[in-house]
Amino acid sequence: VQSFLLMLSVICVCDLQAANGWHDLDNTEYDCWPINSPNDYNMISCGGLEMAWVQRPPEKVTNGEEFNVSYTVTASDSFYDYAVRNRIFQFSNASEARRFCDEHECPSNWNSANEINCCVYHANIHSCPLGLMKHGGICGPWIPDDGKIVTHTVSKAGKMTQKYWTSKVVLIHVGVTSVIAHIKIGQMHAALESKVLVVSAQVCGDDVCELEETCLNCPADCGICPMSIGIKVAIGLPVALFSTGFILTMVWLQYQKQRMFWDESWIINYKTIIFGRVYMGLCSTTSLLHIKSQSTVSQTTNATVCTGANAQHQRGFIQPGSYDGRTVAVKHIQNKHFTLSKTIRKEVKEVRQLDHPNLCKFMGGSIEVPYVSIITEFCPKGSLSDVLLNDDIPINWGFRLSFATDIARGMSYLHQHKVFHGRLHSRNCVIDDRWVCKISDYGLTTYRKEDSEASNNGFGCGDVNRLYCAPEVLLGSSSNMTPAADVYSYSMILVEIATRSDLNSDLSDGMRMDIMWRPSLPELKAGKADTDCPSEADYYELIKRCWAHNVAMRPTFEQVKKMLDKMNPNKVSPVDLMMTLMEKYSKHLESIVAERTQDLLQEKQKTDRLLYSMLPKPVADDLRQGRTAEAQSFSNATVYFSDIVGFTQLSGASTPHQVVNFLNQLYTTFDDIIDNYDVYKVETIGDAYMVVSGVPKENGIDHAGEIASMALDLVNVCHNFKIPHKPNTQLKIRAGIHSGAPGPVVAGVVGTKMPRYCLFGDTVNTASRMESTSEALKIQVSGTTADLLHTLRGYVLTCRGTLNVKGKGDMTTWWLEAKRDAHTDPLLRESD
Repeated sequence: VQSFLLMLSVICVCDLQAANGWHDLDNTEYDCWPINSPNDYNMISCGGLEMAWVQRPPEKVTNGEEFNVSYTVTASDSFYDYAVRNRIFQFSNASEARRFCDEHECPSNWNSANEINCCVYHANIHSCPLGLMKHGGICGPWIPDDGKIVTHTVSKAGKMTQKYWTSKVVLIHVGVTSVIAHIKIGQMHAALESKVLVVSAQVCGDDVCELEETCLNCPADCGICPMSIGIKVAIGLPVALFSTGFILTMVWLQYQKQRMFWDESWIINYKTIIFGRVYMGLCSTTSLLHIKSQSTVSQTTNATVCTGANAQHQRGFIQPGSYDGRTVAVKHIQNKHFTLSKTIRKEVKEVRQLDHPNLCKFMGGSIEVPYVSIITEFCPKGSLSDVLLNDDIPINWGFRLSFATDIARGMSYLHQHKVFHGRLHSRNCVIDDRWVCKISDYGLTTYRKEDSEASNNGFGCGDVNRLYCAPEVLLGSSSNMTPAADVYSYSMILVEIATRSDLNSDLSDGMRMDIMWRPSLPELKAGKADTDCPSEADYYELIKRCWAHNVAMRPTFEQVKKMLDKMNPNKVSPVDLMMTLMEKYSKHLESIVAERTQDLLQEKQKTDRLLYSMLPKPVADDLRQGRTAEAQSFSNATVYFSDIVGFTQLSGASTPHQVVNFLNQLYTTFDDIIDNYDVYKVETIGDAYMVVSGVPKENGIDHAGEIASMALDLVNVCHNFKIPHKPNTQLKIRAGIHSGAPGPVVAGVVGTKMPRYCLFGDTVNTASRMESTSEALKIQVSGTTADLLHTLRGYVLTCRGTLNVKGKGDMTTWWLEAKRDAHTDPLLRESD
């Protein structure tokens, strides 16, 4: 620690001294000044002159120690222009200045060297002990600042071509010293600086603090430098803040823990609950569903719901009510005496901290005798048993596995928080309005103690729930508040989910008393239908593992979750499943209408695509709405024509089917290519192929480039195209292009039966002439098109010459040969 503080002190001292010793230099930078009156503020640009250390001064030396330094001085080509322009050299041009610096020999005696007879007429090494600086400013060779400037070497002079400048240096002043390489060139100073820590040459460790030794350079003899107040504050303040924050955090956490323990906001005044209809029966959380099961055990009246309950066991009742604007479930506890002890407070605090989507949320409780009750979240669909026994509810295996998974997730969460249920069965697993299964009646063991004791083995509804008890619980060798006991109870729920039946209905008294009894495994049908179990063998294996006699062989609920996820890879939520059932069973007609509407929409889209492929979209929309499509004039457009060379002979040697198949393949290929360009296919007549750009959508002068690039692609594809019935015959087309710029092209719809979008005008006629006078596998363009391509740049054209065109007279035409990557003039070479 002492060494660290010493090093920190040395760094701080060095930084403070360095800040007063130089301007903005470091070991790789340099600066320049005018030759006359240099100071702190009149630095000038070096203009391409560069200085750099080749052998820098060491970072640390002892006083009196000799060392070498070496540096370079170089000038770029731009420096001489800068030097002549700024009168640093008295030459008329940069070439004379460069020749002077590279070739002119300097006097052999450096005292005779000056700016007239030598390029670098002064070069030496200075040093400036920063400890001697009395005022701020630059510590340089020309600004002493009342300090001591030491010159270590005899000045040198030389040409700019001299590569290295080397000197020996000896530093004697202890402390930080600036070592400065200084040169004069013309009317300009230049300097390069590096800092060196000079320590005393005296021997540390002799227990004598010499004059040159201090606590900085010899703490062994002079002792550790006292820590400054700033450093003490810098170290102590963060430590104090961290310690204070830690203590405050611990105090706050402890306060929150105790505050929740003594908090009584969960206590609800029973009179503030607004009750409606009463639903008797401890075993079933509120249920409004009508149960159609044929079980003799299930009893339903218009005022009570208690699945699997006999009248003599209805010791409590669960009642829906309204509290604080929300519907809640109120479970009455048959307590004759109630004391709010620390144990109950601890239980309530523990339950209030539990929060999981598959737990029925604890809302509060009433502690007024005889209205002692537990208020929880209300789940309107009733218990899992109610839903399973209701034949009117179609439940596929997606729902069943979802219910099983929900219970496993909720129980896993409880076990992770060291809370064990002890009373798990299908009647305290309730279903909310989103068809999510939630666990109720968990925790609060002391709170509900008298009510639990009134029931057999901690279960409501008496002996009918013995089958949920694990064998070790019935034998009295283990408590029902264990993870293994909960897993055993879960196995019975899995059987109920698979069979959708009441396990108590066919259970005789003898079987009920037999702890070795297990219900028969459900008969499952494996398949891919909604009503089939997705994995029969895995489901059987899960049940058998959960009700194993050996407690150690039963899985944890985390393992149960993984096994269920493996069985249900789709993991569809209950809401999605219910929506599917509603669409399937309740809204079948709507689904059919939606399906037919979708089919109609798809057919309409197909018709639109076909119509838009035959006519431009604006024109097609006008015709479909009964409006007359007016002809339009376009002043800038380019028209392309092409036909197949020798098509007449080819047709004569082919059958009509072969010709049609050949043309279909060719023009389908062409159609795929033109989709990449801003063009519109007008029509195909026999072997003729007509395309335009700039119509019906104007695009400035880009129409010539779009057609030219397209035409090159169409000609290139002909080299590889194979005629289906004549694969050895080379396909050849000739193409022509003409641009009307300016020159109107009139476009409009002709006819009402199979209407066609046609082009008229001189541009169309001239383009047709360019095609008819073209040659095989060549593209002939008019002079107008060539001018536009010249403006666009990027195309290679060769002049064909003057051609007599029918109806147009003599015209100069061009061959369009290729595209050029670089945007240079694509027109004629100078020789052409």
